[in-house]
Amino acid sequence: MGEFIDSIIKNEFFILFLTTALGLLLGKLKIKGVGLETSGTLFVGIIAGALGCTADKALFQFSLVLFISAVGLLAAEDIGRVMRLYGWRFLFLGAIITFSGALATYLLTLLCKGEFDPYLVAGTYTGALTSSPGLAAALEATGGNPNITVGHAVAYPFGVLLVILFVQLAPVIFKIDVKRELEVYRKEMKQVSKGRTVPGGRGKAGFDLIGFAFVIAAGIIIGSIPIPVPGLATSIKLEITGGVLISALVLGYLGRIGPFTTRMSAGVLSDLRELGLALFLAIVGIQSGAGVVEVLGGQGIILCLIALAAGIVAELVGFLVGRYLWKINWILLSGAICGGMTSTPGLGAAVDAAGTDEVATGYGATYPAALLFMVIWTILLHTLLG
Repeated sequence: MGEFIDSIIKNEFFILFLTTALGLLLGKLKIKGVGLETSGTLFVGIIAGALGCTADKALFQFSLVLFISAVGLLAAEDIGRVMRLYGWRFLFLGAIITFSGALATYLLTLLCKGEFDPYLVAGTYTGALTSSPGLAAALEATGGNPNITVGHAVAYPFGVLLVILFVQLAPVIFKIDVKRELEVYRKEMKQVSKGRTVPGGRGKAGFDLIGFAFVIAAGIIIGSIPIPVPGLATSIKLEITGGVLISALVLGYLGRIGPFTTRMSAGVLSDLRELGLALFLAIVGIQSGAGVVEVLGGQGIILCLIALAAGIVAELVGFLVGRYLWKINWILLSGAICGGMTSTPGLGAAVDAAGTDEVATGYGATYPAALLFMVIWTILLHTLLG
């Protein structure tokens, strides 16, 4: 009997799905109308990780592409209309959000001069903005210095939690009527669509597995293409998240790949999105849990405070500029803030909080620029503090 129980406890699939189930139950609890929703799996995952549980790495990639491809296909019909309505503003938001986080990190680190080495700080910045491509760029630029990874690991869980809480609490703090914003957004989309036709149409088939697989395969290819950055010795990649999202938005907007449809049933895609997100957040929590406990002492606390401050500044600046200067609808802006933070878990929380996958359009419009500038600011931050 003891061996049986031990084998169950050590089974990563059992831990993952138990964590997911408990997290979804936690997410149903609400305090004054505010709940964690699917993000509850992240919190339960952190507890599981702190207790020594591990998660299957292959399932991490699978859950990520399942979630992001479904979200991209659901939002694809709106992407052209959004770009016609708001144009370049999302590109600038990507630069502004990432720069604000870098500046806050730099200034706070100056106050602690001599406390941390620049490698640790550069990693903290990439973790605060939950950017894996930024981490990769920092490692390449510094010859793989291990402190980059340490800083990233310390900051990442707090960056994830912060962006999740921001997109859920901002409507409450700034008194935004989310339902009204959604109504206005849809009216704007109809208005900008007058006299224009959208390629394809929502497919009659519930789900086209071949078309769905082609979307993911094309996204992996796109995400693997190195993009040169003028003036820098390194290049960047959109990685799986960026590549699959762009593939889903473009191919979903076009509606077909030869005889295969990429405009599928919203109900089926929503179910796939929910499954992918729940598994993804649970795995992120399990992988981060041990690191959270380990750094709750000494320099770790200061690094966490720097990460939290950098994240808050980045999100607030993005919100204030987008909302009050450029008058961007909250449905799009919540997604754009997550895109500027390169936060896939944040996107999931924003989708839950707004009650619509349409927020992913703002995420997709902001994400590529945010990736580019994350790399640039990461390298500059390390150079200035070096």
